[in-house]
Amino acid sequence: MKFRVAGATLLAALLAWQPAASQVNEKFADMTAEIELLRSVAQTERQAIVAKAMPLTDQESAVFWPLYAEYRAAVARINDQLVKLITDYAAQRDTLTDAQADALLADYFAYERDLLNLRKKYVKRFAEALPMIKATRFYQIDNKLDSLRWLGLAREIPLAR
Repeated sequence: MKFRVAGATLLAALLAWQPAASQVNEKFADMTAEIELLRSVAQTERQAIVAKAMPLTDQESAVFWPLYAEYRAAVARINDQLVKLITDYAAQRDTLTDAQADALLADYFAYERDLLNLRKKYVKRFAEALPMIKATRFYQIDNKLDSLRWLGLAREIPLAR
C-alpha cells in the first residue's frame, strides 16, 4: 500500500504533537482544546487514508463505515489514557522519582492492554462485516498508521533522566 507522503507526514506530525512541560502547567483547558482540535484533524486525515486504501463495495461500505466510526471513537477514548500519560510524564520529567516512573509504566501497560483488548473485540465485528481478507487489510492499514504515530512520539518525547 502506498501512502501519500504528504498526508502520511501530516498525520504523523498531528498525532505526534505533544506539549512541552512548560505548556502542561499553563491553562490546561486551552491545551486540552488544542489537543482535541489536532486529534480531530488527524482523525479526518486518517479516515481519508483508510478510505483510499480499502477497496469496498457499496454494500461493504454501508456496514464498514459506521463500524469504523464506532471503533475509532472507542480507540479515541483509550488514547485519552495515552494523552494523560504523556502530559503527566512531561509535567514530571525534570523531577521524576522512581515511584512516579513505576506508576507511569503501569499506566502505559494498562493503556497497551486496553488497546489490545479493544482490537481483539472489534476484529470479530470487522470480520462479520467484511471478507476476512478485507478485515485483515483494515488492521494492516490501522497498524501502519499507528506506527507512524509511534514514530512521531518516539521522536518528540525525551527519554527519562
